[in-house]
Amino acid sequence: MYQEERLLKILGYLNEHHAMSVLDICAQLEVSRDTARRDIVRLVQEGVVIRTHGGVALPQLQKEIASYQERLIDETDSKRKIGKLAAMLIQDHETVILDVSTTVQAVAERISAKQITAVTHSIDIVGILSGREDLQVYVLGGYLHAKNRLLYGPSVIDKLRELRADKAFIGATAIQADGLYFPYEDDAHVKKEIARRSDQVIVVADFTKFMSRSVYRLDFDFVDILITDQEVPSEIREVLDQKNIAIVQCEQNKQLEGEN
Repeated sequence: MYQEERLLKILGYLNEHHAMSVLDICAQLEVSRDTARRDIVRLVQEGVVIRTHGGVALPQLQKEIASYQERLIDETDSKRKIGKLAAMLIQDHETVILDVSTTVQAVAERISAKQITAVTHSIDIVGILSGREDLQVYVLGGYLHAKNRLLYGPSVIDKLRELRADKAFIGATAIQADGLYFPYEDDAHVKKEIARRSDQVIVVADFTKFMSRSVYRLDFDFVDILITDQEVPSEIREVLDQKNIAIVQCEQNKQLEGEN
């Protein structure tokens, strides 16, 4: 079960019972205590629940809960569509680098190619691919960042410099007319090195990224393909066209498939 699906079930339970313990989450969703705690942290960070002794409870603003549920469903659906389409670009026997991103995670979940080598520093993507016997997973080692579910540090970039990949899939916190943006300087450096070590760089990002802002920039010169779910703003599309970056929109692709 996807985390987003679990969060919706937790919110549904809270709407009826107003409070839920860690044990309740484990029993209702059949998950471990660690998974239950991660789900609680996500909901608390989003501001839609408050933490209580042993669990969570609803805040007073019910409208915020409904809004969050709708957004969670919409964003999850968009990421799955993007992930499915992006995964189709991966061919048998290729080496691919998978960045730390919930949208890139959706790509990992949809990979059907055989005998590939997947390179990543994402703990969640390692977990997703660890059950696959028909591929190899190479983990970029470093220090564990438990909150962001990744490995980081100079050793990650050092290992990347020893690699060559056919394709790289990276996410973005924000996309503006002058490039991709990320909240952490180290993260931007890692993504730049991922791009340098890959023959083709594919950015996967839902439409919300075009309305977001962040701090550290990665130039569009590193990007070959952008896969998204809705129309790209005209000012950004113009720049991408000038730089010969292919734009793939999920809904348009679906229409084309129906015509074939």
